[in-house]
Amino acid sequence: MTARTKKKHLKTAEAIDARRKKHRTSALGIPEVARDRRYGGTWLITAVLVVAIAVALAMNTSASWLPQILPSASVNSASNASSPDSMVPSPISELLLRGRWLRPDGGYIIEVGNAQPDGRLEAAYFNPRSVNVSRAEWHRSNDDLHVFVELRQANYPGATYKLRYLPATDRLEGDYYQPLYKQIFPVHFVRE
Repeated sequence: MTARTKKKHLKTAEAIDARRKKHRTSALGIPEVARDRRYGGTWLITAVLVVAIAVALAMNTSASWLPQILPSASVNSASNASSPDSMVPSPISELLLRGRWLRPDGGYIIEVGNAQPDGRLEAAYFNPRSVNVSRAEWHRSNDDLHVFVELRQANYPGATYKLRYLPATDRLEGDYYQPLYKQIFPVHFVRE
């Protein structure tokens, strides 16, 4: 065999060995080339990151991340288990309801003294004399503050105000129900 033929024969043998190695399988039936890639550094780094994230989430004692991952999960704060809404701070404080509110179309005044966390509202109503407020409440809906005031006196037998606080204009706006006329009137109050 000449040197040239030997060289050609060697290249052919190397090519055959490379093909055999490519198609060779381990005892588990996994091709060796694929097995080598699977156990390479990229797979190991990915596995370590997944485990690290799982450990960090398991060690996190704050439950505020859970609704972000699972929106249907209900999580109650340990300090206030009765109110899941208390976990998300509201941008509008109920303290903004305090003050004297004037209804410009008639000089009527609602005076709000204190908004209790349970929804009760200390309120007085004047036209221009005091009118009995039988019920006053506030609640939050879609991050809006809502006020309900019910009046019980002559000429006001169950008259109600259903108002919403508008922070952009610092107004109370909504409906006034007058049971004597069985009518609803759109109204607004401005801070005095």
